[in-house]
Amino acid sequence: MQRRAAAAYFAFFLVISVAAYAYIGVAESQRPHVTLDASAELTNESTFTVDGTTYTASNIHLAGGGGGGHGGGGGGSMAADLSWTNESSRYTATLEHNTTTTYQNESYRVFTDANESAVTLQEELNVSALLAQDSAVKNTLATQNGTQYVVYRSNNTQVPLEEWLPEPTTQTFSAGDTYPHQTDSGTQETTIVSVSESGATLEWFAPRDRTVELSEGGNVTLNEQQFFAHFPDHNTVEIVSAQHYGEYQAQLSQQDYFKERTNGLWGVSILSGIAAVLMLSMAYLPNRG
Repeated sequence: MQRRAAAAYFAFFLVISVAAYAYIGVAESQRPHVTLDASAELTNESTFTVDGTTYTASNIHLAGGGGGGHGGGGGGSMAADLSWTNESSRYTATLEHNTTTTYQNESYRVFTDANESAVTLQEELNVSALLAQDSAVKNTLATQNGTQYVVYRSNNTQVPLEEWLPEPTTQTFSAGDTYPHQTDSGTQETTIVSVSESGATLEWFAPRDRTVELSEGGNVTLNEQQFFAHFPDHNTVEIVSAQHYGEYQAQLSQQDYFKERTNGLWGVSILSGIAAVLMLSMAYLPNRG
C-alpha cells in the first residue's frame, strides 16, 4: 500500500513538473520584445544624420557582467561609441600676464591692463645675439653689485646693459581685436574677449571631433535633439527619439512581468521534479517489521 501511494504521488508530481516545463517552452515563443520606431538602426561604422551633422557608430560591445540588460538578450550591459565632428566648436586660450608668448615667430612678454582692456606685447630682446652683432663690444657681460654691464673692446669702458639695449618693439591689442594665437597646429586667428589683471582670454571656433558612449536606455543629445539608445541584439544599436521613452519603459515592464512568471514556472517544475524523486525513493524504503 505504501508503495502504491508513493507511486501515485510520484506520477502526480512528475506530471506537474513536465507540464510546467512544457508550458515554459510554449511561453518562450511568446516572449515580448522591445519594438520601437527608431530614428536610426546602426551597426559598426554605419552612419546617420541629424540636421546636417553625420554621426558614426562604432565599438558595439558587451560592456560587462552583472544584471542582465534588456538589450541583446541579457548577460551584461551593451554599449557603443557614437562620434561626429562639431564644425564650429568653441575653443579658448589665455595669455597670462607677465609671461612669454610667440608673436610673428618672435618671443614677446605679455602685459595686461584691465582698466584699459588692453594687451601689450613687448619684444624679448636676445642679449647674446645683440652682443654678437656689435663688433665694438665683447660677447660677454660684466657684473658688478648685481648690475650687468656691456664692455667695449677698445678701452674696456662699461655701460649698463639696460642703457645699451635698443628700445624693444611693442604691440598693443584691445578687447574685441583679432589676435594671431600660436597653437600646436599653427597660427590661429582668435578674438580677445576679455582682459583682466591676470591675463587675457582668447576665443575662436573650429572643428572638433566628439564621441559619446551609448548605453541601454541612456539619453543622448544630438544637435540639440533628445534621443536614447536601445540594443536589440549584440551587433546593433537603435537611436530612438525621446518621445518614445514612455513606450520603451512600458515594454520593459512587460518583459519583467514575463520573466517573473517564467521564473515561477521554473520553480514549479524543479520543485515538482524533486518531490517526484523523493516520492519514488520513499516507495522503496524498507518496512519496519
